[in-house]
Order: sequence, then structure tokens, then C-alpha cells
Amino acid sequence: MPADTLASRQPEVAAFLAAHPDTRFIEAFTPDLTGYGFGKRLPVEEIDGLYRSGMGFSAAPYVLNPQHGGYGSGGIGWDDGDPDAKGMPIPGTLKPMTWATVPTAQVMLDITLAATGEPLWSDPRQWLKSIVERLQADGLFPTVACEYEFFLTDGMREADGRIRPPVIRRTGRPIGPPTNLSVLTLEEVALWSARLDDAARAQGVPMGTVIAEMGVGQFETNLHHSSDAVLAADHAILLKRLIRGTARAEGWDATFMAKPYPDQAGSGLHVHVSLADAQGRNIFAAPGTGEGMIRHAVAGMQRLMPELLAFFAPNHNSFRRFGGLFAPVNRKWGEDNRTVALRIPSDKGAGRRIEHRVAGADANPYLVVAAILASAHYGITHKLEPDAPVAHKHAGHSKDPGLPADVFDAARRLAGARLLRDYFSKRYLETYAHLIHGQHEELLSELSVREYDMFF
Repeated sequence: MPADTLASRQPEVAAFLAAHPDTRFIEAFTPDLTGYGFGKRLPVEEIDGLYRSGMGFSAAPYVLNPQHGGYGSGGIGWDDGDPDAKGMPIPGTLKPMTWATVPTAQVMLDITLAATGEPLWSDPRQWLKSIVERLQADGLFPTVACEYEFFLTDGMREADGRIRPPVIRRTGRPIGPPTNLSVLTLEEVALWSARLDDAARAQGVPMGTVIAEMGVGQFETNLHHSSDAVLAADHAILLKRLIRGTARAEGWDATFMAKPYPDQAGSGLHVHVSLADAQGRNIFAAPGTGEGMIRHAVAGMQRLMPELLAFFAPNHNSFRRFGGLFAPVNRKWGEDNRTVALRIPSDKGAGRRIEHRVAGADANPYLVVAAILASAHYGITHKLEPDAPVAHKHAGHSKDPGLPADVFDAARRLAGARLLRDYFSKRYLETYAHLIHGQHEELLSELSVREYDMFF
């Protein structure tokens, strides 16, 4: 390598390559709306150019469906001639992909419009940044932690395309039956969970416990809280990538569908949120005023939820999850009750917080966190009051008629939102709603076996 290139090398790059000299490739990506990657793989010899000049590609990654097809939402990619964006590495995200067969690293990109250098208005990460700044300007400093539920699946599908539980090496049979909190189930997947833990440590992702959940092959893992809400969402993106990558390295796969099996529990993205003052003190735990602040925040989350549900439940499958065990169907809240949408854990001290349980695991964590923080801010600044909390009883028996009934209704509510326009632009809300419509219409365009069974 030329001496001038070595002399101008970024310290982060130099340190990484010194620690990982066998690296052959770099995967440079930005998270798409599903939380997976959109980007390119380049040979490691091009890493200095990436850090010096960035990477160019389409400016449309945030208005594409899960298969990276588009519907011209917001005019992006069609009417605008598909202009270039430029991605620059986000400091601190150059990390080894320990699960990769060939030594490979990854780095997350911050995306701007190539022609002007302006952030893309369609980037969910930028919306989260702007809402965090809004709260901080009012003396509110969020602390956030995310936890994911997901299913491990077999690497091969059924003949009809359906997914199936992973086959365990010890028995040669699929994992099961469902065993919530079973350590024996965890022992069956111990090699995978150790690989996941290694990957999380290597990438600086603050992953906590892994538990067996209610469904066959379903697990949950949580992230430690962060006083940087954007970083907390970054960690959620990276965790999702780690789970799927390490599962594939074991010959399995992982799905974050909200309801992959009709007869099993669904998978959620639960977000724990508290707010601190400028000195870092949790205002939800403040003597005399803390409980009132929690009530205001909860009331804001209740008030804005009908407009926001499309962010929490972005597709048809998302709505299949609602009404299942511990999946909310209304805006109820309560102390230490997992059947409500807005749970207040029992911690009365510095850990006093709200657990927002509405979003599915298929939702974009930047938008989910942004929506939750915007709701809390709205409730606090307007001093709203919630309805009566639910005591220790099941709160999921009756659906809330004020919430959207399906994904089309959710998209309409989002596009016509009034309260949200103080936090998200009208253009973004309408663009996101258009994308949801296009995605669902494409889904309905295919004849299913069930349709033949009913109408042949």
C-alpha cells in the first residue's frame, strides 16, 4: 500500500486492521425499513477510499419494501431520476463479523444526498435524531433499551414455502414443544447462543440475557439501556443482524416476522424508556413529581397511538400478532402487568420507566423509538392525563375501537395525522403510508392456496 495512503489512514481503520489483519471484505450498509442492510461489499483494499470519500449508491433505501423493490413512494427512485446518495462510515461501527465464513467486517453508513450533502429526509435515523434534539431542548434526556422476540427456524423450508422450527443436532428432530423460560431449551441451542454472545462482544453490542419464549423455537434477548437513544436504536439494528447472521452460521435461520406461525405466540419489539434531567437524574423517579411525569408521558402515548400504529405494525402480518398472548389490542396501561400496551415495571428507584409493548419485531427501531419519544414529549408538554390504570388482571379481552383495525386503516391514519406533524413532516408521513399501501397491494396480488380452497 502506498506510503501516503498509510500516513492518511483513519485511526479507527488502522487500529481495526492491526487487530484483524486477515480481513478480506467490508460490508458497508445502512439499515433499510425492515432493519436489515442495504449497501455493498468491497475488498478491504478499498477501505481507505471508503473512509476518505464515502460510498455512492441510490438515494432510495428508505422507501423500499423488504425485497428492496419500490413503488415510487414520495417520488423517490422514479420521478426524481434516482439520484445518488453518499454513505460515510459512522465512527465506532467498524467491527468484525465473527460469524462470517470468510473474514469480513461491517460498518454502518450515515447517508446524505450526494449533490448537496444534506441528510436524506426519508432516513428514519435522522427523524429519531431530530426528535431527541427536540426533547433535549426542553430539558428531557431519554434513556432507552430495546428487547427483541424472534424465532429460530430451519435453514430449509417446507415444500409449500412455509417455515419450520430448527432441527437440533443432538436429536435430529425439530426443537419443541414450546417451553417458556426453559433452561433445557437453552441448552439445545447453546452453541448458537455462545456464537451470538461472541459476536455481540466483538461488535460492542450490549446484549443481556437470552431466554426461551412462549413459541416453538422462539427466544427473547434484551439490550442494556443507553442514555443515547440513537445509539440504542443502532444497537437494536445490529442485534437483529447478529441474530440472523449467527443463526445462519449454524445452518438455521431467524425470523422477526410478528406472527410467523398462526398457532404460536407473536414476536414483539419492546422498548423501555425513561427521561432524565440535565444532571442525569431520572425524572420518573423524582420524589413528588415523578409519578405525575409518568402519567403525562403515558397519556401522550395513548393519545398519539392511533396515528402511530403504522410505525409499530408496518404490514399485514404485524396485525396478526395483536390479540395473541401478551400482545396488546388496546391502549391500556398499568403497574407490572404484561397484558397492557404500556407497562410500568415495579422498580420504584432510578430504574423507573415505561415499557412500550406495542411494536412488532418487524418494525423499524428508529421509527419505533422516535414515535415513543414524540408521544411522551407531547403528553408531558401538554400535561395530559391518562385513563385509570389496569390493576392485576388481564387487559387484552376487548379491542380498542379507536385504534386502526388493519394495515390499510393504519396507513390512512398516518397519512392524515394531525398531532404527529409537529414531529414528522407531512411528506414523510404520506410517503411511508404510500409504501405500506404498495407493499400490501403487492401481497394481495398473488393467489393463495387458501383462496383456491375457499372459492374454487
